[in-house]
Amino acid sequence: MIIGTGEYVSGIVLGSSSGSDKKLGVVALVLFDLRRRGFIDKILLAGTQGNKFPTIREHFRKNITGVYKDMDTTFESFPEDNVEREPNAYKRALDKLKKGDLVFIFTPDNVHFEMAKEAISRGLHVMVTKPIVQKLEDHLTLLNLAKQNDSLVAIEVHKRFDPIYSDCCQRIKSCGNFSYFSSYMSQPKFQLHTFKAWASFSDISYYLNSHHVDFHCWAMEDIARPESVYATASSGIANRAPYELNTEDTITLLVRWRNIKDPSATGTAVYTASWVAPKADVHSQQYFHYMGSSAEFRIDQAHRGYLMNSDDSAPLSLNPLYMKYTPDNDGYFSGQNGYGYKSIEEFVKCASKLRTAEVKSPNSFDHLLATVHKTAISTAILHAGRMSLDCGKPITIQYQEDGIPTQLSPQ
Repeated sequence: MIIGTGEYVSGIVLGSSSGSDKKLGVVALVLFDLRRRGFIDKILLAGTQGNKFPTIREHFRKNITGVYKDMDTTFESFPEDNVEREPNAYKRALDKLKKGDLVFIFTPDNVHFEMAKEAISRGLHVMVTKPIVQKLEDHLTLLNLAKQNDSLVAIEVHKRFDPIYSDCCQRIKSCGNFSYFSSYMSQPKFQLHTFKAWASFSDISYYLNSHHVDFHCWAMEDIARPESVYATASSGIANRAPYELNTEDTITLLVRWRNIKDPSATGTAVYTASWVAPKADVHSQQYFHYMGSSAEFRIDQAHRGYLMNSDDSAPLSLNPLYMKYTPDNDGYFSGQNGYGYKSIEEFVKCASKLRTAEVKSPNSFDHLLATVHKTAISTAILHAGRMSLDCGKPITIQYQEDGIPTQLSPQ
């Protein structure tokens, strides 16, 4: 079951095909193909406005069924097509599931907690788009619920499945103490129209910094942990015409880290995210620089050496390593090796092993997925960033003995 009908799920924005690099969406397309391959069966799609579904079905029929061979795009929808608005329709959809079924939550992050809590409490296996929640205390609540219900709960962070990022993560672990990390990720300002309904209830750090914060925390497991967060922001575009949103343009988090095995050694991380960038050759700029005590790395995930010039558009830097939308020579969808695809596929495979009792514990997948058990530090950084922006002070992260963050305190 998918909760959410937006761009990343369907490729539909404001009633028509997205103007981004995700015109076919990601989540529904991947699940349709996984069904074709025999990994899943019935698909349910829950939103808040039933009158959107005819447009979504036609979009799928024309651009997926009409393009890829043997691709069934049927789904059961909630609410019904004649319903203008039903915010809790997803609960009726959840009633159709049984313990051990799978739920994918791809909605604005301010509603993730209640939706995830509802699904986990029913013993379902749940994947939530990043960030899983906005507050550390909510993350810890979901962590405990997952334990109580033997639910696999993971965050969809596809950068972990990028072969270049995952290779770098492993190399980092043999480069000594952590010293410095900086990252930048952006989206063009026209996306503010896409995000208009929810942008004032979140911020760009939650939405985009969550990518590289997760990668850095993943690479730092057993090496270092963050101690304090100070945030600053710029404004003057998103909060003015034509957008009129109560949100920042660009947010930077400055985070002090301490090495675990060498506590006298500290590190600095700077995470920056913006949604007021101009149009460019890529939809989203995204890169980072890591420096350890014995090596450094730089990755530009947006530019993979693949440039397209066309009479119909400005130059484009393409990245089919993320999602490959072109069919193979026989007409079948052929994007199974993309890291956007792999992230969802691996969750489905792991959940299937739990359903068949091939694997007993959801914790068995902590090394493979961004599970709720292993990602509380990422949530702590993002939450502390929001707190710092609101109070103007650095925020200290406090831990319990097992290394899980439990409290955020202004300095």
